[in-house]
Amino acid sequence: MSTYALVTKAAAGSVTDAVSAGRTGGYVVADPLGVIVLFDPPGRAYSSTSRLAKPARALVRHTGTPAWLLLCDEELAEAVLLDDEGELSLQWAAGWEPASEPARYLAERQEWDAYCNELAARYGQAEAGPALAMVRNDPVPGEQRIPLPDLLRRLCGVFDLPDIAVGRSLLDNDEPGLHDAHRVDAATHGGVWHRLFARA
Repeated sequence: MSTYALVTKAAAGSVTDAVSAGRTGGYVVADPLGVIVLFDPPGRAYSSTSRLAKPARALVRHTGTPAWLLLCDEELAEAVLLDDEGELSLQWAAGWEPASEPARYLAERQEWDAYCNELAARYGQAEAGPALAMVRNDPVPGEQRIPLPDLLRRLCGVFDLPDIAVGRSLLDNDEPGLHDAHRVDAATHGGVWHRLFARA
C-alpha cells in the first residue's frame, strides 16, 4: 500500500485548525508520538511530490512547526522536511546500488552524511544526524534488502514520530485505517460552486 502522510509534533488542535483552514481536507490522528495527517488526494491520477506537498506546506505555515511528509510506492520512498525555510527531501530508490569504486563511494557517503546532518539540524535535532545517515538501503550480501516502507519507519524512529503513518494513504483507499482518526473538511473545499450544487 502506498504512503501519503504527514507527521508532526504540532499540537493536535493546531493541526486540526490548519487542515480546516486550508484547501485540502483529510483525516487527523493524534498519537502519543505526534500527529498524523492523511490528506485527500489531488484530482489527478498522477501527482508530483510538489503537488502532493502543497497542503503540507500550508499546514506547516499555519502551525509554525516543522513536519515530515512521507511518500512511498513500490519504486521510491521519500521523506520531505518542511519548515519555515522551505523543504528538503531524502529519497530511497528500490534496487539502488552504491558506487562500486571505493573513492567515489566514500565521496558519495560523505555527501549523504553531511546532508542528513543538515536535515536533522533544520528539524531542530542536530544530534540525530548520524542516526538519520544510517537510514540507508545499501545491499548487504546474504541479506534481503530493507523494504522501502521500513526506511520511512526508521526515519520516524530517529525523530520519535509515529511510524504507524507509514503504509497509510488516501491515494488508493477511502478509509484511513488508523484508530481514532477523525475527518476534517477544509473550509474552502470545493469552493462556492460546490456548496451551491450540493444544495440543489
